[in-house]
Amino acid sequence: MSFTSDVKEDLINRTNNDISLDIMEIEGMLRLSSEISLIGGLSISFTQGQMSIIRKLITLLKGKYDIDYEIESRVVNRLDNHTVYTALIKNAKDIVSDLNLLLMNINFDDKTDEEKIAYLRGAFIVKGSVNDPNSKNSHLEISSSSDTEIILIQKLMNHFELNARISKRGNIYIAYLKSKEVIGDFLYLIGVTKKMEYYEDVIITKEIMTSAKRSINLDIANQNKTNKASLEQLETINYLENNYHKELDPKLQLVIKIRKENPESSLNELLDIIHDNYDSTLTKSGLNHRFRRLKELEEETKRKKNQ
Repeated sequence: MSFTSDVKEDLINRTNNDISLDIMEIEGMLRLSSEISLIGGLSISFTQGQMSIIRKLITLLKGKYDIDYEIESRVVNRLDNHTVYTALIKNAKDIVSDLNLLLMNINFDDKTDEEKIAYLRGAFIVKGSVNDPNSKNSHLEISSSSDTEIILIQKLMNHFELNARISKRGNIYIAYLKSKEVIGDFLYLIGVTKKMEYYEDVIITKEIMTSAKRSINLDIANQNKTNKASLEQLETINYLENNYHKELDPKLQLVIKIRKENPESSLNELLDIIHDNYDSTLTKSGLNHRFRRLKELEEETKRKKNQ
């Protein structure tokens, strides 16, 4: 099996402790990989290349609905005997209505972080892929034929400060991540466990091998870099405190507080402090993003003062 398939099996085998999370996971799966038919009453056709994904959807649906369904398979490439499976869910009016599947523009601003994560998990299970960490290029993506849907996926990813981007491949829209660090953050966020251990082991091993080739001078340079970054951040904070007169976002206020209380700590050390005391979901890339935003506010304030 591919690394993507292994990751999906990992997610398929996990269970939620809340029916609301099951519903969001179902919605993520159906919105990205189903067709709704009005012939003979509302029905849903859900097609996947892994039978385990079909079973996952059926299991989740049975937890809330009394469903009538059929499953069929067909070979789409006889050269490699590639088989796809389709679950036809009959009399699906309640499902379509509850999940607003006929609506194109949806808003999840009122959903909890856990519900947003469940939606991303469902979307990744049906339309996601990720490169093996041993591969040369780092890439994770979720695809859709709908630009509206992929913009929503990007928005949900970036709610967790993952810096997702969008591209187009033919008629398919893609929300993607490129950094190994950010990809690891995303996999951890949506609940990957067994393959997360493998992913981290590969990344750590590569880091150790790379570090082993470096001299002590590089370690000193890195420490100097950390100290310089910390000093620049403190200078930015000091400038904003004296010149920026609007109320800052609470997320920015938090990193200001943590940096001022720990002026010599590295980014990783700051992240540990935040995880232990404030926000266990913040990622390293997210913390970096907040410091970049503070720098942008400093530059904007300076420009306005010079006008």
